[in-house]
Amino acid sequence: MKGIAALLPLTLAVIGLLAGCASTADDSNNENQAAGTAACDLKLPLCFAPGDVKKPFVARGNEPFWRVILEPGQLVLERMDEETVALRYEVTERSATARTFEAEGDGIRVSLKAAAQLCRDSMSGMPYPRQVRLSINGEEFRGCGGDPEQLLRGTEWVVEDIGGRGIIDSSRVTLNFQEDNRVAGRASCNQFSGGWNLTGEGIGFTRMASTKKACAPALMNQENRFLSLLGEVQRFDIGRRGELVLSTGDGRLIRAFQATD
Repeated sequence: MKGIAALLPLTLAVIGLLAGCASTADDSNNENQAAGTAACDLKLPLCFAPGDVKKPFVARGNEPFWRVILEPGQLVLERMDEETVALRYEVTERSATARTFEAEGDGIRVSLKAAAQLCRDSMSGMPYPRQVRLSINGEEFRGCGGDPEQLLRGTEWVVEDIGGRGIIDSSRVTLNFQEDNRVAGRASCNQFSGGWNLTGEGIGFTRMASTKKACAPALMNQENRFLSLLGEVQRFDIGRRGELVLSTGDGRLIRAFQATD
């Protein structure tokens, strides 16, 4: 009984943080989001080590629309049908997974907490690296923050499924997202490269260039399927196990996991 009592405060804290994530369009997204929220161990795939919040940091929410921009020394608050407010802020909380910023002036008291956990925009479904809770004079709002590109860059993604057909044993298909909006990797037989770009609701890829080495027909067919499907991708997400999910308009998927070696 003592052990259960000791766990109660932690359980309540977890429930409270879970409530702070933006709502999603379906139950599968809610499950994905909960997986990242339930226990933010930095070794888990849906938690992201925060370090210092990189400025400018943009957070946003819907219904009603709001946006907060954190710049060096200044917090800018934008709301629907309200004047934009710019206030000096201070950091009032630092932890392994969150930062809290507070500002006050002109009759407005603002608190912004950014937690390093996966969040999806409640309207577009776009994934973001941080869950955000905003308080304005005691009224609370929830949303997402940070740059979605942070979810893609800095790792090699190893493809494990192309359009629901898996991949050939011992073959290797990879994706590396680079900071200059270039993407490169191995398509099965050949190396490829091209461009990528995030939009307000998704992701798009340019036509890929590749080397011209010839391999076994099965590998060449897999390579052609991968590059063709990549060219039709419109959205991306992070799955329950931390996998990258690229999807086309008609629901075909490319699934990839972070390289472990």
